[in-house]
Amino acid sequence: MTPHRIRRIILDNGLRVLLAPDDATPAVGIAVHYAVGFRTEPAGRIGLAHLFEHLVFQGGGSVPPGDHLRLVQDAGGRCDASTRQDVTVYHSTAPASALDLLLFLESERMRAPHITEENLRSQTAVIGEEIGLALRNRPYGCYPWILPKALFSRSENTRDGYGETADLAAVELSDCQEFFARYYAPANAHLTLAGGFDPAAAAALVRRHFGRLPGREPPTAPRLAEPPARERTRTRVTDPHARMPALGAALPLPDPATGRDAYLAHLALASLLSQGGDAPLRRRLRGQASGVTSLSVGCGLFGVPMETRGPDLLTVFAVHAPPTPGPAGGGAGGGPGGADAVLSALDEEVAEVAGRGPEPDRLGRVTARWAAAALRELGDPAVRARLLGTREVLFGEAELTDGLPRLLRERATPERVRDAAAALRSHGRAAVLIDPAAGAAA
Repeated sequence: MTPHRIRRIILDNGLRVLLAPDDATPAVGIAVHYAVGFRTEPAGRIGLAHLFEHLVFQGGGSVPPGDHLRLVQDAGGRCDASTRQDVTVYHSTAPASALDLLLFLESERMRAPHITEENLRSQTAVIGEEIGLALRNRPYGCYPWILPKALFSRSENTRDGYGETADLAAVELSDCQEFFARYYAPANAHLTLAGGFDPAAAAALVRRHFGRLPGREPPTAPRLAEPPARERTRTRVTDPHARMPALGAALPLPDPATGRDAYLAHLALASLLSQGGDAPLRRRLRGQASGVTSLSVGCGLFGVPMETRGPDLLTVFAVHAPPTPGPAGGGAGGGPGGADAVLSALDEEVAEVAGRGPEPDRLGRVTARWAAAALRELGDPAVRARLLGTREVLFGEAELTDGLPRLLRERATPERVRDAAAALRSHGRAAVLIDPAAGAAA
C-alpha cells in the first residue's frame, strides 16, 4: 500500500474535510460522519439517531426519495450507513469518475433530507421489522446489547440503539426537524474522501457542493464517564430461539483517548486469549471439558477497536453445552461445562498472563496477524474513508487508521499486556447467562 497523505480543510460553515488520496486506487470512497449516535441522542428520544439515519439514507434536496441509492448503483458504486455510540456515518464507493456525483448527493441530503410524514412512517415500519429480525426473533439476538446494560450505570451508556417500537411510533415530524437542526449542522459533521482523486480538484468540488450550505452551531458533547466498575455481577435472560445456552461477559476498557497504551494492551490481550485454534483460552476450555462450541473475545461493542471513546467493553461470548449436574443435583456449573466453566477458564488464563506475562513469541505472532488483517481491510476505499473519519471525529487523529497496526505491535509490549491482565482482574465484570428456555441450567 502506498503512503497516504492526509490534507485537512475547514469550510466557512464549519464542515471539516479530510482528503486522503491514493494514486494506486481506481475507486474513490466517501464518508460523512455526524457527531451523534445512540448514546448521544437527546434524552427521551431513544432510537431517534438510528431512525434518522434511515430517513437521511433515502436522500434529500433535489434528489427524489429513493433515487440516491439508484444513482450510486447506476454509477457502478454502492453505499450504506450505520449508527454507532457516538457517530452516524454514511459511506459510498464508486469509480473515481463518479466523485462529483457522490459529493452532490451527500451535499443534498446534508442540506435538506426528505423529512416527510410518508418517509417517517415508512422507515419506522422498516426499523420495526429490523428489531424483530435482528433482536427479537434471532438466536442470541440480545447479544451484545445486553452487556452495556449489565456493566454500566449511566442510562446513555446502556442504550441498545434501536429503541422500542412503541416509542418510535410516537416520533413526530417536529422531533425529526429539531434533530436535524441540532445534530446535522455542517459544523457537527466530517467529510472524508479516500482513494483515486486529485486533491486540488477534489477540494474545489467539495467547496462547490458543500460551501453553500448554511452554518449552525454544533451541540455540546455530553459527559458519559462511568464510575469505576468494581463488582462482579451475574444476570440471566431467556432466549426462546437459542438451542444451546450461552454466556456474554463484559469488562471495562481503558479510554483510548486518555489511556492509549493501556487500550492497545487490552486489544492485544483479547486477541492473545482467543485468536487461533491454539489460543490459550481455547486450549484451557478444551482441557476442562467445558462444552464450548463457539468462542469470541474482542474489544468494542461491535468488535471494531477505537470506534468510540469513553466507556467501552472488552467482550466475551461463548455458546456452550448445558452443564453436567453435580453430585447433589447440580446447579449452574455444578458439573463439567456451563457458564461457570467458561468464567473460571477466563479468570485462570487472565491470572496466568497477569502473573507470568504473555509469551513474547506468541504475542508477536498475534499482533502481526492482527496488523495484517487491518491493513488488508484498508484496501477498500469506503472502509478506509469510514475509519479515517471515525478516528478524526473521536480523537482528532485520522492518522490512527494507518498507524494502528504499527502502534499495536510497538506499544503492546509483554509488560503492558501483563498489566492489562492485572487490571482486568481488579476491575468489575458483568456476566449474562443466556438460557434457551425458562428454567434451563447454564
